[in-house]
Amino acid sequence: MLILLCGNYKSGKTVSAATFPKPMLFLDYDEGFLSVQTTKTKTGNLIVPDWKDIEVVPFYKKDVYDLFLLTDTGKKTSPPHVKEAGNLVALHNSIFRSLQKDGCYNNKGPFKTLVIDSLTEMFRIWKEGVLLMNNQGSLAPGDYGTLEELLFGQFIPSLKTLIATNKIEHVILIDHIMYEKDEFTGMLQELPVAPSRNMARVFGRAFNDVWLQKQEGPDYVWRIVPAGLFQSGSRSGLPDFIKPATFQTLEQILKQRS
Repeated sequence: MLILLCGNYKSGKTVSAATFPKPMLFLDYDEGFLSVQTTKTKTGNLIVPDWKDIEVVPFYKKDVYDLFLLTDTGKKTSPPHVKEAGNLVALHNSIFRSLQKDGCYNNKGPFKTLVIDSLTEMFRIWKEGVLLMNNQGSLAPGDYGTLEELLFGQFIPSLKTLIATNKIEHVILIDHIMYEKDEFTGMLQELPVAPSRNMARVFGRAFNDVWLQKQEGPDYVWRIVPAGLFQSGSRSGLPDFIKPATFQTLEQILKQRS
């Protein structure tokens, strides 16, 4: 399964994604894995008791940066804070090459599940990588064409290939929600975060499964049908809601259908 799992901050997306089958490779862009180790049920049990079977790869920066105030886009100078982006993109590429080979990485695996948490921060790294490669202070209009090709021509096809070749069984992409005002109706739209607003409008179409995660009381819920202004959905014929939002609940639903 290739799932785009969206929701607002602190809606339990990371913990729910971590309930999918192990061994799991978890690419941590948000430094949010601690919640997987500590979040408990109403009865005091860990929601992810097998969290030690998750291989976590950190993708966050570890340096300290001077504030960079240059706004003259005509100057060929990339800001200091983007210097780590090249290494992070190279790490991403090495992981995907290794997964393509045998579903393993760093002598561990083969992995059943790949989680990327979150796309929101991953796209920021992509933008910084463009600034670094072109040695420029801000993105130019043409750079968004590069980002679009990265997203739809390289990144998503690579994920689908990993699944189609049985290298990975489940891929969970965690994303946040952005809001946009429709220029014709004046209504607010809820969209998955993408490298640009134009890409966000068509981003969800690239997936069979787009789920919205909500918290209802103490429980996390996956909403599979459109929710207000957010266009979630599944081509797999899943029920409108999955509650609680864990793989174990989903597994029972799939078994009943088989």
